[in-house]
Amino acid sequence: MPPTPRRGLLYRLGRWRWLHRAVHGLGIYRMANWGMRRLPRMRRLPRSGARLRIRSVAGLALAEEMLEGDAYACLARIGTPATFIDLGCNAGWFPCLLREHGSAAPVGLLIDADPAMVEEARWHMAANAIDARCLWGAVGARAGEPGATTAFHLNPADTSSSLLPFTPDHPFPIKGRVRTIEVPTLTVAEEWRRLFEGRGVDVLKVDVEGAEFAFLREEGPFIAAVVRHLVCEWHAWHGSLADLRAVVEPLGFALVEVGQEDANGGVALFRNTRAVPAA
Repeated sequence: MPPTPRRGLLYRLGRWRWLHRAVHGLGIYRMANWGMRRLPRMRRLPRSGARLRIRSVAGLALAEEMLEGDAYACLARIGTPATFIDLGCNAGWFPCLLREHGSAAPVGLLIDADPAMVEEARWHMAANAIDARCLWGAVGARAGEPGATTAFHLNPADTSSSLLPFTPDHPFPIKGRVRTIEVPTLTVAEEWRRLFEGRGVDVLKVDVEGAEFAFLREEGPFIAAVVRHLVCEWHAWHGSLADLRAVVEPLGFALVEVGQEDANGGVALFRNTRAVPAA
């Protein structure tokens, strides 16, 4: 019998659509975020001592998912990665989690299209002495000429912003006004080679709120050539685990473990079956 999934209180409450509407309608969400921006909650990871700063209600739910749930328990299967890429890095907790799983000094690249989240990621890299570059931009947007931009939609829940517009069938009601900004488009292969020419990528994490499939198709040759492990989220309103496997398995990746799965999507770990450069 498979183990019982670890699902926290915020995870369970977050599946109640009426609750989303209530906290928005009563102004609770906005007031709580206002307070947390001024008095953030601080946490230390128990093994590594890494410091985390939580500045929104959505951040509390993300902490529960990443630190207390089973979404990223699969990281225990990849050893101690020396290099990483974190796409859709949000506040920059993924490399802190790598350190918690035993990576003494991971080196890597973080990218997010929300400028506020890039600043949060930079704070976490500095606070935890992690040697990583944090870039502002969008991936999976068919980057073209230098200076190209694309529209990006900022969700009031700062963990759920997206390249794709929010439609009425989105499973989580929007708690406020969505703002649309223009962001630079980035090619991950170009940025990695510019910063870390010749090095392999021990683990690539992809959580870009629906643009995962576009990114994997656009940069498949780079991923197949240099990435050793792929940790990827999928969102059921954009595609399934079967759809994800259909994209990554031709690149040489085999499914290792599903860290979390429910009706809305999940997280999967894949391993490259081909040889890649040393990290």
